[in-house]
Amino acid sequence: MEIFFLKRLILLTFIFNISIGLSQESKLNLKQNPKIDSLLKKKIYYDKERFENSYYTLQLYYGNLDFAKEILKKSKEIFPHIPVEINFETPNYKVQAGYYKDKLIGIKTLDTVKKVFPSAFLLLKKDL
Repeated sequence: MEIFFLKRLILLTFIFNISIGLSQESKLNLKQNPKIDSLLKKKIYYDKERFENSYYTLQLYYGNLDFAKEILKKSKEIFPHIPVEINFETPNYKVQAGYYKDKLIGIKTLDTVKKVFPSAFLLLKKDL
């Protein structure tokens, strides 16, 4: 039994010495253009600005002003917790509800709103 233990010990010592003796030392030198850092900072800045200026909203209606006012009144009565407004974009008036940064929350709210306004859809707005 001692011979078996000695053979294993010698074998492990031999493998350890070989792995230490034959291992390589790595040195990595990267030469990077300094413009890459400035471009990366600009990209981060513009992505942050785009995120801050874009949001999701629910578009309940688009069309003439009279019906848009009716939809606005009805939506404020049924969903008082959701801010609703009328916007004019040539040639239609649009009734839009809510401001959502997270698309998933907008979709969940859309599912609730669609029960009353079946033509409603989620819209990505970008204020630049």
